[in-house]
Amino acid sequence: MAELTDYFEEFASETLEHLQDDQARWGDTWKYRPRDGQEQRIRARYNDYFDAFEHGGTPVDWYKVVGNAFIAWVRENYPSELKGE
Repeated sequence: MAELTDYFEEFASETLEHLQDDQARWGDTWKYRPRDGQEQRIRARYNDYFDAFEHGGTPVDWYKVVGNAFIAWVRENYPSELKGE
């Protein structure tokens, strides 16, 4: 039986592809949002994803979920990368 970690490389590879697409689309806009309040902003985005699922049948895009979590992690661990902090 497979373990969760057996799927990690595929997940990481696909997540990287999505992040690269987002970088081309959005650039460094994530650097202009402050760390302060990011939990509330991300919760609001997650609520939007689940509201669209519950009321419109739109599947939750798990790459968006992990992308937001990754941005929050980078903001917290590399604050010098942020503009205006």
